[in-house]
Amino acid sequence: MAKARNWNSLTPAYRKRLERSGLNKRSYESGADLRKARGHAPRGIQKLDDEQNELLTKAIRAEATPKEIKRLEGMLLRPPWLPKGIRVRPEVYGALGRLPNPKTWKHVYLVPADSGPWTLTVYTKRGRYPNTVEIPGGGGAVGEAPREVIDVLAELGEKFNLNYKENPRPNSEKEFWSVMGTDQKTPKK
Repeated sequence: MAKARNWNSLTPAYRKRLERSGLNKRSYESGADLRKARGHAPRGIQKLDDEQNELLTKAIRAEATPKEIKRLEGMLLRPPWLPKGIRVRPEVYGALGRLPNPKTWKHVYLVPADSGPWTLTVYTKRGRYPNTVEIPGGGGAVGEAPREVIDVLAELGEKFNLNYKENPRPNSEKEFWSVMGTDQKTPKK
């Protein structure tokens, strides 16, 4: 079991550094990710300023106008590791560009959402923390953004021997009974 973190045992200079990066006592003691505060934040292939990040987030959440998508397309670089034969939208390669090189990936989990962005979580071979990004969601039919991401993951899985899993949301009652060790309900007395 990991040792509990104690905010009061930190030096004042280190506390200030954590606070500058957005961590407070509660988040530190609850085990928040310290990579950003330590100067090792996960980086994609391209650094984006705040305005560009905001525009990309709007596009991923399907809130951007066609004019903003066109502007985004001019700003973003397509990740060099993205397979050449697969055509993807700018918001998809923008989201995937926030991830490290797939050579370093170990496990990939894709969690669909009923509406809005899906979640893609990548665990690296040497990393302790997962890299989680939102990808454009809604649907999954051919030509839609989630389908494009699934096609990219399938191709990368073959190329880099990745362990890719699509995580559907669990049925809570089924999950409860599987944890309890039985699939049958106890009869009422």
